[in-house]
Amino acid sequence: MRKIYGLSVAVMMLLASCGTATQQMQILKPGMITLPSDIKRVGVVNRSLPGEGHGFGNFLEGLVSGESIAADREASGKCIRGLAAGLNEGPRLNAVVIEGVDLRGTGTRQWPVSLPWEQVNDICSRFNVDALIALETFDSDMALRETSADVQKVINKEKVVVREYYAELLMNVRSGWTIYQPALQEIVDQDAFTDEMRWEESGDSPQKALGSLPSKRELLNESGFFSGTQYAARISPTWVNETRTYYRKANDEFKIAAKFVKQQKWTDAIGIWKRYTVDADPKVAGRACYNMALASEMDGNLVIALEWANRSWQSFGLKQGEFYAQLIEHRIFEQKKLEKQME
Repeated sequence: MRKIYGLSVAVMMLLASCGTATQQMQILKPGMITLPSDIKRVGVVNRSLPGEGHGFGNFLEGLVSGESIAADREASGKCIRGLAAGLNEGPRLNAVVIEGVDLRGTGTRQWPVSLPWEQVNDICSRFNVDALIALETFDSDMALRETSADVQKVINKEKVVVREYYAELLMNVRSGWTIYQPALQEIVDQDAFTDEMRWEESGDSPQKALGSLPSKRELLNESGFFSGTQYAARISPTWVNETRTYYRKANDEFKIAAKFVKQQKWTDAIGIWKRYTVDADPKVAGRACYNMALASEMDGNLVIALEWANRSWQSFGLKQGEFYAQLIEHRIFEQKKLEKQME
């Protein structure tokens, strides 16, 4: 389903040449896993720092890679804050970053032994949380690539070919997480994820291209925070912005309806589109049905949206309606999962 959904979005975004406009909408997406319903408030702790016997290896890694020794330590702190921020922006969980509790791990990608339940119970009781989410491992890798190409530019009103230089920095952050539920003494989730961010800059010299990139430490902190927000989306419903397309050209009244949409006068736009869903011209009727599907999705009525999308291509042969129907089917599938997570 995910591959079909991705294809549907890509196809819909290519419809600009077909007389379409775009509409932004905010959608609540379910998490990849469903947490027990009695977990409502969670504590987030950093356990990725090296404990006794692991610090020297971490020190050597910092020297060999040229990274600051404290870089991963700082970025792991950003990571747990990214998780807490991501969870608190959603409607399902309330998260608090727990500080002042010294929990140590390996400082590498190697997982530490699980926390003893007595300690988990104590922390959750002290901070009044239903579960403890521990960042157990944190590690980062970065790669720098420099390239160049001849490009045509206009200088002093003349077209000239100049050499342009590019610097691309790729940052991979691997974070390992464990969710401890003390009430049942169960580990609800335990997994590691690799998140990737990429930056590109250009200049008329290699030095300028490189100099335009933020500092590696700044990039690592940003990547760490991003990794935390990504884990939040994996375990809890999250609001995301998505783009939809609709037809603004089929006849003159469609242009009027498009103006209504820009003014957020959906009732007026629907009044126009609905009249043309039975038009003698299948092209006009198909586009009208497609637009009605969008209006229904905007209203939160996914079942009706699917009916309109199916009608646009099954009755009137609008191929884009088939892709939209697949997207709505995926949303209906996700909605059932979301309802369970929000119980």
